Amino acid sequence: MGRGDKPKFSGDSAEKQLMEVALTSPRIQKMRYYPVFLDIQNRPCLVVGGGPVAERKVLGLLSAGAKVTVVSPRTTKKLGELAKEDRVKHQKGRFTPGMLKGFFLAIAATDSKEVNAAVWMEAEALGLPVNVVDDPAHCSFIMPSVVDRGSLTVAISTSGKSPLLAQRLREELEKIIGTEYETLVEILGAVRKKLLKNGLSRDKKESIIKDLVGSPLPGLIRAGDVRGINEALRARLGKGYALSNLGIKIKER
Repeated sequence: MGRGDKPKFSGDSAEKQLMEVALTSPRIQKMRYYPVFLDIQNRPCLVVGGGPVAERKVLGLLSAGAKVTVVSPRTTKKLGELAKEDRVKHQKGRFTPGMLKGFFLAIAATDSKEVNAAVWMEAEALGLPVNVVDDPAHCSFIMPSVVDRGSLTVAISTSGKSPLLAQRLREELEKIIGTEYETLVEILGAVRKKLLKNGLSRDKKESIIKDLVGSPLPGLIRAGDVRGINEALRARLGKGYALSNLGIKIKER
């Protein structure tokens, strides 16, 4: 198919028309990074560097359940404590070729361009995802600014062009997406799981979830109004869907 040719699909369904738009849209073609949430639970990850920036990267990896090894002659006090607690492995010394073997991904966070370049070159040769801090040209992935609300994660990226803007947007979103949404997601997930067990049709299930998403639940959760939450759930779902039935506890106010 030539560059100017449009993809052809049999049939005239709306879904196939949307596929055609997506494949030919200039906006989609110009997207710099493919947004993805990566499962690194129990995956071995290497961080090269032991300073404050490396510390932040290590803490982020640990929060996602990664098994982290730090390579650096020296570390921050916090990283040293994590090593003593066996929460990270500290390999004292400088990065040398061959160290990336067996790792799932790598982050270079040193103040040495030569060391960072060596990490990037080896990762590229091995086909490993690599991030060189503050050097988007030598990154196969970048870390977005994140609004963390438990199972609800909102990631913001400027493709490395303005991390400060991403941070500002995150701070604004944190005001809008309060901690009550963490509980809301757990409620919706528990309701969905129970509806699936009850054999409800997809359309019916989605209709119920849609109603709950647009309900007063966030405000009730924020207020710690357990009775109000249960009444809202009962009004849409009937008996058997109270917080206690769903296995969810919230702090009552």
